[in-house]
Amino acid sequence: MDRLKVLVVDDEPNIIQSVGKILEKKGYETVACKNGEEALKEIRNGEFNLVVADLMMPKVSGLDLLKTVRNENRELPFLIITGYPSINSAVEATKYGAGGFLPKPFTPQELDEAVEKALGGTKEYKASDTLPESEMIDVDMPFDAREVARATSTEYVENLTRSDVPVAHIHKEEVALDFCPKGQRNCKKYLKSGECKDICPFVAKAQKLAKAQSQKLADDAIDVDMPFSYSEVSEYTNEAYAMSLGGSDMPIVGHYRKALKAQNALRILVVDDEAVVVNSVRKTYERRGFVVESAFNSKDALSKAQSSKYHLVIVDMKLGNENGLDLIPKLKKVSPESAVIVLTGFASIESAVESVRRGADDYLAKPFTPEELYSITEKNLKVA
Repeated sequence: MDRLKVLVVDDEPNIIQSVGKILEKKGYETVACKNGEEALKEIRNGEFNLVVADLMMPKVSGLDLLKTVRNENRELPFLIITGYPSINSAVEATKYGAGGFLPKPFTPQELDEAVEKALGGTKEYKASDTLPESEMIDVDMPFDAREVARATSTEYVENLTRSDVPVAHIHKEEVALDFCPKGQRNCKKYLKSGECKDICPFVAKAQKLAKAQSQKLADDAIDVDMPFSYSEVSEYTNEAYAMSLGGSDMPIVGHYRKALKAQNALRILVVDDEAVVVNSVRKTYERRGFVVESAFNSKDALSKAQSSKYHLVIVDMKLGNENGLDLIPKLKKVSPESAVIVLTGFASIESAVESVRRGADDYLAKPFTPEELYSITEKNLKVA
């Protein structure tokens, strides 16, 4: 059987030599290039199964090399290696089709695993790949309590909540009492009463608003002397006009202007199991005129995406007991035109790369400023 051929590109000779030796011991055939320009010539004139390229190189960087190859419609697998790793560069490389992103220094085993993954031979990343779920702190924090305690302190770990942020001066017992099983979130009302209603009030309120909005366009007549439904009226006028109709059979001016503005605005769906986060993001966006709706779990998010059009969907990596990454391909299937941004309280290059592989357009770490939220929104929606 012919050996797989790998092109190794790096401006540091010792890196080229080390990577070449490791790969050749594993049975690969390697060709070395000291810069991106040489690599482009090799790729255009030869056949390779994989390119291992340094991110930071003079003139033609590893990312520039990847972009050029993709612009030439070549589906050549890429592994980016770098001594200056960042979430932004990992996201950018993955969006252009890199099959892996490996920070330097790395061990022979880490390189071998990264190469195998870039070639499509390994399982997808999961937060629970290496640890039992019972020991994990959270879905988007794939470390157990002992690991975090060694790097911080036992007190820090004991004060961690499902919001991924440690709460000061609170005991572990109180955190447990604070968590509402119905709403799958920390709740002051639940802490005070010690009991939960049949449905979480936060979820119920969101469902009520959505139901009221949808009923507006049902088949019921608008009024006794106006025997048409809202959907019929909106068909011959517009939705904003129909939504602003009152019992007087005439549109209310203030309501019409508000409805018209909402109809023409960019629509955003925020998917997060924490009401505090949802409200914060909603208020931030509404200052810029966006129309924002919320969902607290995957089921509600998919239902809304199927019935309404959203320009952008914000998805938290942790959704109660669900992994938000599992929601991304489902959202892209029902609403392929929507941009998706992943949020997480504990960002990592690995989860950022996996988010993009699942279909996300970008990745944002908590906590973030309004300016950071506006910037990443502008980047993905290309709005002013």
